[in-house]
Amino acid sequence: MTPRKVLFLAPVLPADVQATANILENAELLESLVTRGVTTRRIERLLPRSTITRSVSPVAKERTEAKWTADLVFYLTLAFTQSRTRANDWSFAFLDRRASQRINPDVGAVLAREDCCLQTFRRAKQAGITTIYQLPTAYWRLVRELMQRELEEFPDICRAASDPKDFAAERTRRKDAELECADHVLCPSTFVRESLVRYRPGTYTTIPFAIEHGTAQPHHKPAKPVFLYAGNITMRKGVHRLLLAWKELKADRTHELRLVGDMFLSAKFLKDFQGMFTHLPRLARDKLDRHYREASAFVFNPVADGFGHVILEAMRCGTPLVASRNCGAPDTITDGVEGFSVDYGDQKQLATALDWALSHPSELLEMGKAAFERVRKYSWEDYGDRFLNWLRPLLKHG
Repeated sequence: MTPRKVLFLAPVLPADVQATANILENAELLESLVTRGVTTRRIERLLPRSTITRSVSPVAKERTEAKWTADLVFYLTLAFTQSRTRANDWSFAFLDRRASQRINPDVGAVLAREDCCLQTFRRAKQAGITTIYQLPTAYWRLVRELMQRELEEFPDICRAASDPKDFAAERTRRKDAELECADHVLCPSTFVRESLVRYRPGTYTTIPFAIEHGTAQPHHKPAKPVFLYAGNITMRKGVHRLLLAWKELKADRTHELRLVGDMFLSAKFLKDFQGMFTHLPRLARDKLDRHYREASAFVFNPVADGFGHVILEAMRCGTPLVASRNCGAPDTITDGVEGFSVDYGDQKQLATALDWALSHPSELLEMGKAAFERVRKYSWEDYGDRFLNWLRPLLKHG
């Protein structure tokens, strides 16, 4: 009997979505990928890469259901409401309605991302079709709790700290309704799974994300050792606490703290850290590798992050980690081997880990070598094997 296929609903196409869609297509299990507007492979071949601003569909054109109208909905809503959160919600809801119309007898499961699948899930349940929810970040109740705590301790230091619409009642009700409709929930990290278990007891599956393997590159270490962070420079990423620990340790006397990404911390807050760090604007992923290789350590201290692909990017370049446990670090490193993980908000733990890393350069270099070896276990091929072994028994045969 031929297995029925997967309808995959994903408005945006980060690396994990592209890899998952490709895995399903190669296994001949993809009915279609429903997403917002994308560039086709044919157009990619015809145009210079520098002119392409859209993600290229990871699957064949005939299996790509790209809805440019969803983008139009986004921009019109943004113009009227001035809220990216509201614009995304309306755009995702439009895509959800269109995806729900693709439920057919060939579909054995609907796989969908958070915030975009309530109507499709409900229609799938009526048809007796398995629903699988990909939750890319921690459960909203825990995120809200952690951010409220942080905002109370550090008010007004970050212009991107909190969007009042993030936890609006209609949004959180929809998130919970999606979870209620899900037969299975896929989590990218133990942190995400535990955030669900804390508020919604149940059985959830954890399959950590992966990365394309690179080749070993020589490390060009600058004269002044570099500790690196890459990503949005915000309260939610815990960069403010990193700066506080850096200042406490007077680490700028011997090391460079390099922050790469869009800056959202307030000028008032940063005034106390003048000259203590280097800020570079956001860089393309391929250009970040040089900075990873130059760094003696990568510091990733988020309040709450579903996984943190930058962890694997750093490890692929042979760079050890100092990371919060509120991300995928506990799933990808062994404490004291490829780096250190700390409890978020415990400034003493963070400062102690940083202090050790600052004062043990040779040991840190060995940790980097261990990180490079460890990341080999996190290939998309291995991810695909785990994912398909888990998925196939769930697909009903027609």
